Amino acid sequence: MLSLILDAHCDTLSAGLGLLANTGHFDMTRAVRAGYSGQVFAAYGPGKREQLRRLAALARIEGFTAIPAVEGADEARSLADIDGYAGLGVRLLGLTWNSDNALAGGCGGAGGGLTELGREVVEYCAALGMLVDLSHCSQKTFEDVAAMRRGPLAVTHACCAALNPHRRNLTDSQLRAVAESGGVVGICYYPPFLTGRNQATLGDIAAHIAHAVRVAGSGHVGLGSDFDGCAPLPDGMDGVQSVPRLLELLPFSADVVDMIAGGNWRRLLLTH
Repeated sequence: MLSLILDAHCDTLSAGLGLLANTGHFDMTRAVRAGYSGQVFAAYGPGKREQLRRLAALARIEGFTAIPAVEGADEARSLADIDGYAGLGVRLLGLTWNSDNALAGGCGGAGGGLTELGREVVEYCAALGMLVDLSHCSQKTFEDVAAMRRGPLAVTHACCAALNPHRRNLTDSQLRAVAESGGVVGICYYPPFLTGRNQATLGDIAAHIAHAVRVAGSGHVGLGSDFDGCAPLPDGMDGVQSVPRLLELLPFSADVVDMIAGGNWRRLLLTH
């Protein structure tokens, strides 16, 4: 069994599920048994700060790191709001969900990019050491953030547009931009992103990982499951306990699989 798996996105926190144990896709007890060393927990929807406080108050499992993130900074109206997130330990700030907001254009919006406030927020996050997550952003927002060159680009949960041209997936050009910045893309397990249908397999996840590695390089691809935020899961993926089975399918050396399993995200999230 591989150890030190670190996944860059789950919605277990915002779904209100028990973080130590539950019957959903992910909990920390099953994760540790599967070889995880950590997980990014996204606060999403109303009550993000309350969700983040619940995560901060959690009794920890030894050897496991819970990393707070915000998915869709729709409430942010000033840099003081970003300070509030930083005070709650947030390491990843998703500028948008699918819709446009005061910071930037989302992938389901009008196609715009960063606003003036959004540019200030990107600058401020770089100064704080907080990574900006470009999942759910419009292509123009992605391009605007990349052009600012304020550190590694992070895309916590997406797939490859070359294999399925979904609006949430990254083109090969975007994958190369992530790599050139020193960043990481986490491959998502949501069937509509993988295949364009509500059905997929473990092999489809592995195919998107392999394509991303071919384009971006092995040092810039990781896992971004979207556990407890996507349904249905692919055939053969029953939850966190199935991730080692996925990793066994990857056509790479053990060292490269370790990087994809968690090493690349650990570099970005725990040492950046």
